[in-house]
Amino acid sequence: MLGPVRGWRDEAEIALRPPQARAVLALLLSRVGRPVSLADIVDVVWGPSAPDAAANAVHVHVRTLRRLLEPGLPARDSGHWLVQGSGGYQINGLQGRVDLLEFRRLAGEARSSTSAVSAVAAYREALHLWTGPIAGNVDAAVRSHAVFRELERECLEVARGAAEAALSAGMASELLGAIHTIAERDVLDESVQARLMLLLAAAGRQSQALERFELVRRTLADELGVDPGEELAAAHRQVLQPAAVVPLAPAASAVRPAQLPADLPSFTGRVAELAASTAVKPDGGAVRPLITVVGMAGVGKTALAVHLAHEVADRYPDGQLFVNLRGFDPDNAVVDPSDALRGFLEAFGVTAAEVPRTLDGVVALYRSLLAERRVLVVIDNARDAEHARLLLPGSRSCLTVVTSRTMLSGLVVTNGAHPLPLQTLSDEDALELLADRIGRERVDAEPVATAAVIRHCGGLPLALAVVAARAATDPTLGLRAVVTELAATDDGLDGFVGAEALTDVRAVFSWSYHALGDAAARLFRLLGAARIGPDIGVAAAASLAGVPIRQVRPLLGELLQANLVSRSAPDRYVVHDLLAVFAAELAAEGPDGERQAALHRLLEYYRLTALGAERRYYPNRNSIEVDRQPPPVEGPADRDTAGAWFTAERLTLLAAVREATVLGLADHACHMAWSISPFLHRLGHWDDMRTVLEDALTASADVAGTDIRAQISTELGLVLTELGLHEDAETHLVNARALFGSLGDGIGQARISWHLSYLCAQRDNFAEALVHATDALAHASAAGHKATVATSLNHVAWIHVLNGDPALAIDHAERALALYRELGQEEGIASTSDTLGHAHHKLGDFTRANEYYLVALQIRRNQGVRLEEANVLHRLGDNHHAAGASAEAREHWRQALTIMELTGNPDAEQLRRKLAAIDPGHSDHVTVHRR
Repeated sequence: MLGPVRGWRDEAEIALRPPQARAVLALLLSRVGRPVSLADIVDVVWGPSAPDAAANAVHVHVRTLRRLLEPGLPARDSGHWLVQGSGGYQINGLQGRVDLLEFRRLAGEARSSTSAVSAVAAYREALHLWTGPIAGNVDAAVRSHAVFRELERECLEVARGAAEAALSAGMASELLGAIHTIAERDVLDESVQARLMLLLAAAGRQSQALERFELVRRTLADELGVDPGEELAAAHRQVLQPAAVVPLAPAASAVRPAQLPADLPSFTGRVAELAASTAVKPDGGAVRPLITVVGMAGVGKTALAVHLAHEVADRYPDGQLFVNLRGFDPDNAVVDPSDALRGFLEAFGVTAAEVPRTLDGVVALYRSLLAERRVLVVIDNARDAEHARLLLPGSRSCLTVVTSRTMLSGLVVTNGAHPLPLQTLSDEDALELLADRIGRERVDAEPVATAAVIRHCGGLPLALAVVAARAATDPTLGLRAVVTELAATDDGLDGFVGAEALTDVRAVFSWSYHALGDAAARLFRLLGAARIGPDIGVAAAASLAGVPIRQVRPLLGELLQANLVSRSAPDRYVVHDLLAVFAAELAAEGPDGERQAALHRLLEYYRLTALGAERRYYPNRNSIEVDRQPPPVEGPADRDTAGAWFTAERLTLLAAVREATVLGLADHACHMAWSISPFLHRLGHWDDMRTVLEDALTASADVAGTDIRAQISTELGLVLTELGLHEDAETHLVNARALFGSLGDGIGQARISWHLSYLCAQRDNFAEALVHATDALAHASAAGHKATVATSLNHVAWIHVLNGDPALAIDHAERALALYRELGQEEGIASTSDTLGHAHHKLGDFTRANEYYLVALQIRRNQGVRLEEANVLHRLGDNHHAAGASAEAREHWRQALTIMELTGNPDAEQLRRKLAAIDPGHSDHVTVHRR
């Protein structure tokens, strides 16, 4: 790819088509040996106008390239050359030969050679590989991307180094042809032209050197209207002298800069991050050992970078450079990279007269100075990747650490940087920070207040430092008083105001906010103003902003790049508590009603999507009367995606119901609570289920319809039964029965009778339980609803088992099973198979019992219903134990106990006792009540 992108197989050239496949290959070759993410491929090949099908196109091009590179490859085999890992696609440079790898190997060999002759020979061989513009047969728009420009700069840097080596060794003629070829590609590259002039003069071709100067001078004047820069003019002066064979770089300076700021007296925490950082060492395996430390404002990026630099400074005996680029300075005093470069050169003793006038010349001189040295460079507070790129050394012997509030993805993609994203401190590390700043004895003396301070600060080092400084400067101020001050600000940012802008949390946040585009800034404000749950999904964010998903993704990406949000899971985003407060403050200054409108859009999204997900998750459940509009953003399409949506949104939906209750939005509260209840029940989240239903019932007291109040009361009665709160459960179930009666809803009345039967069974009152179960069957039969009849038959059967009449139970259960099979309802088949298993167990027919239990177990596992899976495992273990198969019993009990402990099932203690001492007297004392 050091020229046109070409490939050979068995000495025969491969036709690399179509053009976009060739572009994909060029990008992968530019990162040879390292993965390139799908998003980066789309960005480089298509740019900001990428079509929706771009990702699919990448997969197609990859398959095409695999067939070209390895024609005999099986259809689903990724082969040896173009492989896929967790980070994306990559070209495996270990297979065969890639010109870029060979170029880098030869350049490295030349730089490290102690023999001038060997160095020039290696340089000549490397430059022979560079046959033209990088990826020259790829579309110009693609080649203009930074990844290819960086490779071009890398090759030019090697060419300059080669010319210097040839001049120093008195071997100008050896590289004259190669440098002349390179110089012809860009007459305006004064740095290369200057070296060509010196090589010509050193080879005895002074007149040609002067002609070259005149050609470049005219071209600069004609095309740019400028005179030659200092570097080219200096070369011209040297050519006019008799012996112009000296290299352009100043003589090596004996100056050893040590520019690192002071380290913190006692750095705390970040053990994992420091371990990851110090593991990236200049061992020759990377072109540019480079670490990017990124994170939100105030998270401690500079402190970590400086501490890391001090930790490894002894590995870099030739000096340490430091610059604060002020990328987010409040006064817009951003440091230009060219000024930073001149400061670095000055640190090495280069005088102003020796610094080239052109930026390329300055960069070349800087990298030439560092080429044979071991130098540590810390670039603090870069605005983005381009802001820092020119300051990166070209030598493998140097280590560079760059900090930024943005993600610096460009340095990861094009420079192979090792990313080190910083999160807020853990509670343990935050405690250590406070103890270090104000004294261990004060922290230990007020543990509750200390925990409250950490909670108010959200683990943000800057906030912790501001609070600690306040406490440290006033030893009489107890931490309890500090907590009182923080609470008095209503969880706002007034408690974190420092003495200067750099220590004022609000001011520091504002610098990141003001760097956003208008649309991203609006979304950030709304994320704080209408914050409901712990995180937010892409679809919810689109509804919040009132824009399509395709428009909200780049806005979230911009916030992510600015570290104003973080990603909690794929397509889910988190706003730090203090950032959310800051965003809400900004929103309060915005247009009236913007927050209310956004909040209503968000709650409407959750309401409609929850209703749709409930239909997918529990299709056989009796529905409530509601106008089922489609959600504003497409919701879950099947049961699995509905379960995944409820899992992701569980905590947010709980908070949304509470918010809707506070706002008096009864329909929103009730619909969301009713929709998520079966999910919460199946997974054993009974406390959550109780909370959300009680909130909904409060909201529905005066405004919701009778039907929805009856449904909510029914669900609440069920979960209170599960929690053992039998009197409260009975109250709600009796109220629901009256409501269903007033509506003439026979199916609803049947459901209430099921739950009352279950409640009586929990109280060991099996006679009354059977009355309610029979009553349910009568209501269901009168309504003529087959699914409800089947469920009622199964309830009657289950109560017969509990009441000691397993033979009677089998008849009812088999009728129920036949109906469920006719209806194709796996939920009912599982439940009834469980009943039949238990009935046969009671009759001593352990083989039949085992068969039915295994049917129920398989369905429960397929459904992912862990609560019921545990109950079936428990009873299956009991069956094995009664049959004398102790090993099988023990295994099933252990599996059941694992699930019960995860879900907080109250039967876990009973299982622990069984496992502690398997006692035949326990074999009939099983979890027969819980259904």
